[in-house]
This record gives sequence, C-alpha cells and structure tokens, in this order.
Amino acid sequence: MALARCEKCGKPTGGNVKPPGYSDQPYLPVGHPASGVVCGKPDCENDGLIWLKADEVQAYQRASGFLQSLRGQQRFAFSNSGDS
Repeated sequence: MALARCEKCGKPTGGNVKPPGYSDQPYLPVGHPASGVVCGKPDCENDGLIWLKADEVQAYQRASGFLQSLRGQQRFAFSNSGDS
C-alpha cells in the first residue's frame, strides 16, 4: 500500500515493512506542497510525499496515477516526473 511520509520522516522501514519493500524515491502528490497530503507518522503534520511499494511503481508506470492509501481512507494523485 502507498504510504505518505514527509521528507524528514523518510522512507518506511522496519519490521512491519513486508517484501518487496518501498521504492528508493518518493513521488510528489499533485499540488505538492499544497496537496493536503500529510505525513502518516504519529505526531507529524509535515507535508507528505507518496512512497510506493516496488510492485506499485511498476503498476503506476503502466497505468494511472491514482492509488488508495492504507485502509482506503484517502485517494492520492501523484506526479510521475521522477522528481522527489
């Protein structure tokens, strides 16, 4: 599942991250930094970047720029510019 993390909190890591793991670079939500996407770490309210699982990157590059977030509570649109 795609996750939102700010630049400071960075790439999701740790024991809860299941293979294939997350991409090396985040994607920018459309309208960043005024996109309304907020970091998903507790107690962090910084502007969020979109971190995709490795298999989601491949699917995104083939299809649309919309993914559902964890628990389906948000829907993200993001740029495929390759920038972070």
